[in-house]
Amino acid sequence: MYYLSALLRRRDIPHYALRASPDGDGDWSVRLPDALVAELRPHVRSEWSPAFATAVANDIARRHLPLLVDAGGKLSPETEQIAACCTHAIVLTADPSAAIGWEELARRHRLTLLATLESSLTTAQHISNPGPPLQGVLNGLHRDGDPAGPCMDLLLDRIAACCTWSSDELFQIHRALTTIDLVLHVERAFPPLPAHHAVQWQPAELPLLIATLPPEEPLAIYGRGPTWLYAALAVLAAPAPCQVFDVRQGWVAPPFLMLGYHFEGQTLRWSLDIGSNVTRITFSIAGGYLDYRDAPGMCAPYIDPNHGVILSGKLPNWLWTALACLYSPAAWVACYQPQIMAAVVIVSRTAAVPVGMQLPLELSPEI
Repeated sequence: MYYLSALLRRRDIPHYALRASPDGDGDWSVRLPDALVAELRPHVRSEWSPAFATAVANDIARRHLPLLVDAGGKLSPETEQIAACCTHAIVLTADPSAAIGWEELARRHRLTLLATLESSLTTAQHISNPGPPLQGVLNGLHRDGDPAGPCMDLLLDRIAACCTWSSDELFQIHRALTTIDLVLHVERAFPPLPAHHAVQWQPAELPLLIATLPPEEPLAIYGRGPTWLYAALAVLAAPAPCQVFDVRQGWVAPPFLMLGYHFEGQTLRWSLDIGSNVTRITFSIAGGYLDYRDAPGMCAPYIDPNHGVILSGKLPNWLWTALACLYSPAAWVACYQPQIMAAVVIVSRTAAVPVGMQLPLELSPEI
């Protein structure tokens, strides 16, 4: 999924990669060192459940962008339910005999089968039958691998043919659905900052962006960007209305959260690491899925208001924005980004910890 989505973005083919499996893997599990992946994975992994499958299937059914859905590697009642809400299928397996079951699933749900492919570590990439469906071998689908080749190129062509909207057309359609005038597309150029369509946002750019935007003014946020960027922009807009575009929900506002001491009975969970003037909060979602409609009124933990706070966890952007606003009165707030192995300061009332500063993973809680 990671490599396919990255190559589609290089072609400017609009889509969203939805990992519809509770294994918790994502871009971070490919980019980070193996030891760190092993440490983080237990905090985001959960088991399949009927509730998880139903929630994901509902999200796919009401999608707002073309979705590239990864349903995991095993056939199950849950993957059947998810497949029923899709339109096309790509079968990719390291065991060619396992492809038969997935092809039968596609036929049962009348999915257009784009490709049946074998993933190999040793066989050269090639096309055995251009189809449709495309048949062949892909390789290089591993850390530090290179998946480029004739079979991958043809697969991208087939997917592109299914995505008839351009990125700009989709943006204009979605932009018309919000009542907020200032809509910031975080992938586009925003002088003096360049476009970030194919370039990752850097924490040092955050102060420059904030300086160009009006504070405490309504703001809508759109596009692919790091969680700390979304969180910082929501805090900048507060207490004015803020909206985040979510591919599952459309435009949503950061939900109202409360401070509390316990998480019993709610989906959002946490653990605390309290130092002399820093509190780290690691959030998790029970069952691997949190519905936006269930979020308002949930609790997040009290902290010492004189502390700085580091927020971490695998969470949707709209929840990051809500948590950032909730803790914005703290001495400073930082959001942890696994890809850079550091937390990025998004708001600060302390000169020694400025906005845009990176706090490394090894940071002592005695900062």
